[in-house]
Amino acid sequence: MQAPSAALLSLSCIAVRDETPTVKTFRLRAGGGPVGFVPGQALALKVPLPGGPVWRSFTISGGAGGDLELTIKAQAPGGATRWLHGNLREGRGIQARPPRGAFTLGLRGNDRLAFVSGGSGATPMMAMLRHLAQTDPEADLVWFHAARDPAEVLFARELAEMQGRMPNLAVAVSVSQAAPGWFGYRGRINRARLAAAIPDLGRREVFCCGPQGFMHEVRLIHAAEGGARTQFHTESFGGADLAPPPMATAAADGPGFGLTVNGRAIGIRPDETLLQASLRQGVVIPCGCGAGMCGTCMVRIVSGRVDSRPNGGLTPEEAAEGYVLACSTRAASDVEIKLA
Repeated sequence: MQAPSAALLSLSCIAVRDETPTVKTFRLRAGGGPVGFVPGQALALKVPLPGGPVWRSFTISGGAGGDLELTIKAQAPGGATRWLHGNLREGRGIQARPPRGAFTLGLRGNDRLAFVSGGSGATPMMAMLRHLAQTDPEADLVWFHAARDPAEVLFARELAEMQGRMPNLAVAVSVSQAAPGWFGYRGRINRARLAAAIPDLGRREVFCCGPQGFMHEVRLIHAAEGGARTQFHTESFGGADLAPPPMATAAADGPGFGLTVNGRAIGIRPDETLLQASLRQGVVIPCGCGAGMCGTCMVRIVSGRVDSRPNGGLTPEEAAEGYVLACSTRAASDVEIKLA
């Protein structure tokens, strides 16, 4: 069962440019007209891998005139990002779900901002920064970015240009593998390095994106510097730890429910989401953020009652058609679902 046809976009690649040796930016245009998005949101692409299509979410790094840009790092061989790097060329089409996500400047409640990113986590920050350059060029913003080496620093030239247009923008970069001639910070992120780059970190509202461990460390540092939890926002697509939870004993499980996925009957424990129960029993549901934001794990409820708590990853129209997000939905009775 496919996702609702009204929710799918038919996109055509109109340009590709190299950002670093392992990162490319793809410029996409919708055949149906301009596609609006809020800086920080993501786009779920239907990637036609040889073994069957998979849905993968990527944060939108920018766009103009209704076009969308995705800045994507090539990951493991055989995966979606490698396919995109090798096959998504000018003139080729691809399907996607509309932009979605709550990691945007709409969360902003502080005049002093800090962006902290690791690797390709720079992409939502760049989308937000480009927006601020147009709408609030006087914004008080410090951006700390961590990269593997100088060659992998994303948007370096554009950041230098923006500092000339935004007087209150400060940029600091740290690399874990420095090269001769590198004058920035060196080494992995820690409290001393982040505090040196952003002395008033605890008084700033932080938007953070990167690997899970990186974001966890930054959250702890922000709290240690006196930052409030409500002033710390994170985003991650494709990096969540979605490994099946360990099996509990039958006595500890309590009464469970029946779960049927695409006609296959399995079980679900009261403490599990639809996604966790499926993965534990070898049924693969494509997933991205694992937090109800990206929409990758959308499934349709055929029968049964559920407790569904999407976090911005489901439109009202999709919910009305019976769709839920497997990562943030639990069974309240026997349930049958079909993959979107």
